[in-house]
Amino acid sequence: MFFISCLRQTSGNKMWVMHYKWNFRWIAGLSMLILLWLLAGLLMLPRPLFNDPYATVVYSKKNRLLGARIALDGQWRFPAGDTIPAKFKQAVLLFEDRHFYEHPGFNPVSIYHALVANLKAGKVVRGGSTLSQQVIRLSRKGKSRTLPEKITEVTQAVALELNASKEEILQYFTDHAPMGGNIVGVEAAAWRYFGHPATSLSWAEAATLAVLPNAPSLINPGKNRPHLLAKRNHLLETMHQEGIVDSLTMVASKLEPLPDKPYPLPNVAPHLVDYCLNNFRGQRLTTHVNFRLQEQVNRLVEEHHQQLSGNNIHNAAVLVVSVPDNHVVAYVGNTGESEDRDHQNSVDVIRANRSTGSILKPLLYAGMQEAGILLPNTLVADIPSYYNNYHPTNFDDHYAGSVAASEALSRSLNVPAIFMLRDFGEGNFLRLLKKTGITSFDKPADYYGLSMILGGGEASLWELTGMYAGMARTVLNYDHLYGKYTGKEYDKPLLFLDEAAPVQKAQLSEEVPLHAASIWLTYQSLEQVNRPGSEAGWEQFASSQNIAWKTGTSFGFRDAWAIGTTADYVVGVWVGNADGEGRTGLTGTASAAPLMFEVFQQLETPNKFYPPYDELVSVAVCKQSGHRSGLYCPDTDTIQIYEKGLESSVCPYHQRIFTDSLHSVRLSLVCATIGEMVPYDCFVLPPIQEWYYKKGHPLYRGLPPWKTGCSPESETDLMKFIYPIPGASILLPRDGDGTRLQLVLQISHREPESEVFWHLDNEFVGVTKSIHQLSVVPKPGNHTMTVVDASGATASVNFIISER
Repeated sequence: MFFISCLRQTSGNKMWVMHYKWNFRWIAGLSMLILLWLLAGLLMLPRPLFNDPYATVVYSKKNRLLGARIALDGQWRFPAGDTIPAKFKQAVLLFEDRHFYEHPGFNPVSIYHALVANLKAGKVVRGGSTLSQQVIRLSRKGKSRTLPEKITEVTQAVALELNASKEEILQYFTDHAPMGGNIVGVEAAAWRYFGHPATSLSWAEAATLAVLPNAPSLINPGKNRPHLLAKRNHLLETMHQEGIVDSLTMVASKLEPLPDKPYPLPNVAPHLVDYCLNNFRGQRLTTHVNFRLQEQVNRLVEEHHQQLSGNNIHNAAVLVVSVPDNHVVAYVGNTGESEDRDHQNSVDVIRANRSTGSILKPLLYAGMQEAGILLPNTLVADIPSYYNNYHPTNFDDHYAGSVAASEALSRSLNVPAIFMLRDFGEGNFLRLLKKTGITSFDKPADYYGLSMILGGGEASLWELTGMYAGMARTVLNYDHLYGKYTGKEYDKPLLFLDEAAPVQKAQLSEEVPLHAASIWLTYQSLEQVNRPGSEAGWEQFASSQNIAWKTGTSFGFRDAWAIGTTADYVVGVWVGNADGEGRTGLTGTASAAPLMFEVFQQLETPNKFYPPYDELVSVAVCKQSGHRSGLYCPDTDTIQIYEKGLESSVCPYHQRIFTDSLHSVRLSLVCATIGEMVPYDCFVLPPIQEWYYKKGHPLYRGLPPWKTGCSPESETDLMKFIYPIPGASILLPRDGDGTRLQLVLQISHREPESEVFWHLDNEFVGVTKSIHQLSVVPKPGNHTMTVVDASGATASVNFIISER
């Protein structure tokens, strides 16, 4: 019995072992099959899951939509977001996949119920797909719903669950769900159907978008409205039953109308959006633009456009940069919509290079302060000038003889700017342009010559406004960083939120193209807002805001500029015609400055620039000449200058002479004794400058005349040629009958009433008195004109008459 019992027990253990081995093999095999299935799914899963082209979407600083451009495939598919609208999330989960957070990618129960329902109906009446499966189907471009395809979807859905979080899967669906027509994703649908972002969806709107992906081609808004309305309202009722919304919300939501037709997307900054399209296609970009300010500047540009168009001026652009952080807060690239091509309104003028006119003069003034060549009120020549057939003139064709540098800048006089650039050096100025962010001057200095200060080169509103903002930031940083600079003052303006990191303290530097003191002195001149007659009407721009501003007008009235600076903002304005057509009356003050000041009225500018005291030094200057006072300057003043200015020259215009006791005539040892000669400190300009200067300064005395018989033989500089300059090459044109036109020569004489005798190549050609101008018609070739006055003083000039 025991043996039989043991035999039975042994037999039972063997069977148990066999059963155990069979279960283990079955489980191991099944596990291996599942692992292989999952591995296959992971290998089959596309990476990236979606490679569709996206629309280019641009937002303001506070995430308000500035504009968008459609994707390359013609779909309104916004780039992937990082948030799921809360109301849409609840609605779509309730409608599509209640057990989304519990299943592994597929729901066997849902598949079973869908299979039973479809078998009973004899057709597909219900789907059993989870949101994960739908994401896979969307990534596979909606292939036919065959059994193999369904198995593939389930396989990849499980793999997706292993590869991504639930929130990431839901985000995939939110971004790529079909919403009817060429609209894809919730964000694009919210804007196109309801005119606002998805974060602002109402419950009715969220329910509408939740049911759309189920059959977008069948119930596209605008078609089959009863079907769409029934689905939406049924979902709202279900949401009430589930406690998501209360009864009042449900009833109110069911009363909301369905979307009728797609809304146009906002187009608040069309040229900025086009710039993003060309450079960052298919991306979602968040800018520093202030949405409210952008709308206000748009309105102002259009209002001014209406006025300017009466003079056939059709284009304008405005760029506003925040000084402290270098952020672009408004960007209006042109008038009108970018689609309006009648007057090239699609051109983004902010990025276009245009003739600079006088808009670079402040940089030259600051550069000369920096180099110690010029003090704020140093006299600069303002006389007719000729440089290799280049004949610059002031806007009104008048000359002051000599003018203080600060006044020349505030009045935007051209001829003094030419003399200043000549003294500073074209090469030095070109290097300064490049250091301050102007890259469009890409040819050697000789190519531009002295004309570069009057519009002989081109730059864009983008770079010019950035340059002015860099100057302002230099002064601001000096104050905020206790006498230091970041070294990045002239970096290009920042458009996008993620474009640059803040400067660390360790990066602070003392090296800058222009120090704060040089720029601050420039602002003192620019804040003197009076302008010459050519820019009449400046008084109407008077404002409580402390704005340092400059205008510019290019040759031929093609470009009008105005750029204003405060411690908070720089506003740059360009007005003109994009095709380069000039218009009479198109000047910086008349056309651009009014718009600039109106933009400033939209801005809060509570801050101000503080003098950079540590870089300023006090110095005694001659009141009449603006130079450092010399031994013979009787009237001086103490001003603050950049410390480098201590190296500037002393006053060259005051000299000590000897006169009679009334200072009426000059004396010399030729005709008087030492006891009769009274020392007299006299302010004397060079003859040509004097000739023009005394017209506007009736109290100017200059040198008293010599007492008869007192002029020493060494007396020089009595006469100077105004035109031509030595070595000038002159082309004399011919009139209609072929006769060569006359050449008008002119000199200045310290004693205008003297008779002057003119000799061309040693042949007498005429005599003048009071007005010393003479017309001649010299033959082609080299010539010498010599003038002799009654006292025997002489002056000569060589020039060339060239053939065409």
